[in-house]
Amino acid sequence: MRGKAATIGRDARRRDGTQAFGHAHPVSVQGAQLRAEAALADGYGVSLACDPSLEGTLGATGIGYLAHADASRIRLVPRDGCQPRFGEQIVDTPSEASEDLFLLAQRVYRGIEKHVVQGCPRSHAGACPPSCSSACARRLVFAAASDVPIMPDAIHRYARLAFDEGPRLRALVSEERVAEVDEMARAVLGECEHTKQSARFSLLADGSLFSIFRPKADTIPLTAGYFAKRMRNERFCIVDPVHRSAAFYDSGNLGGRRGYAVVRLDHQSADELLPRKDLSPDEPYVHELWHRFYDAVSLPARDGARRGSEQGERWALRRFWGTLGAPEAGSAGVNKAQGAYEAGLK
Repeated sequence: MRGKAATIGRDARRRDGTQAFGHAHPVSVQGAQLRAEAALADGYGVSLACDPSLEGTLGATGIGYLAHADASRIRLVPRDGCQPRFGEQIVDTPSEASEDLFLLAQRVYRGIEKHVVQGCPRSHAGACPPSCSSACARRLVFAAASDVPIMPDAIHRYARLAFDEGPRLRALVSEERVAEVDEMARAVLGECEHTKQSARFSLLADGSLFSIFRPKADTIPLTAGYFAKRMRNERFCIVDPVHRSAAFYDSGNLGGRRGYAVVRLDHQSADELLPRKDLSPDEPYVHELWHRFYDAVSLPARDGARRGSEQGERWALRRFWGTLGAPEAGSAGVNKAQGAYEAGLK
């Protein structure tokens, strides 16, 4: 697994080894395979309950292959919302933190790359750039960050198609399974752009920068490298409390060569990071200036019921306005913060 896939795979893996569904102890790949084989032998369909991540989904896909299950008799479902159909049995899969599941997911990912590139006429003719050689596999990285409930099964069916069709997959742009994954990948790419454009950082008392951002997809692992390049001389942290992802950067002192680290937080760690009270003394003033900016660019008479969208949404979507962070908006809040700021300078 290369590039962004490797970044997500190794940085986002939890180390607790616990399972959110069905078992109090870690589940092994072999154990999940044997339970799936037994259910199939008894005539049942199988619902593989997996973590809704790239590793969890591709690992569960690999378990289906190891169990020699026909694609029509196996279905991938998110672990937290697992609901079997009539005639199905639920089989729990290992956590995304499991080493053997990660290795299996890596094997599936590389297999998709190999089968799609092998025999591709553009690749053999030298007309395909190196960055394109694994494009059909890399779209899984973005699709796996989607919050759509059908994401695990959509990726599973896409992976099956990739192994069946090989290089012909590139031409199947209108095929239902390809179009489904493409749609999710495009939505996540758009959400990555919203993350890059709308994330707002606050200066803490120790000189580091801190941001709380709530995207509609798990975009922090995908955009951490962008922020590390743009803010290479800073020390920052971005927290997504919805997906419990966090990116840390400390001028090249974290994560080896890349300089940043992406981790998956548990609920306790996320709760400890969110209520930040150690802001820099002049940070409330900066927050209020942002509110003043949005007040200046907005047109009160131009709302959705009269003349279309609010003018301020050209600068940031309304769902991101809460990340500006100031508890008091408007001119009164600006004057109060400005007075406190000027008093601190004297």
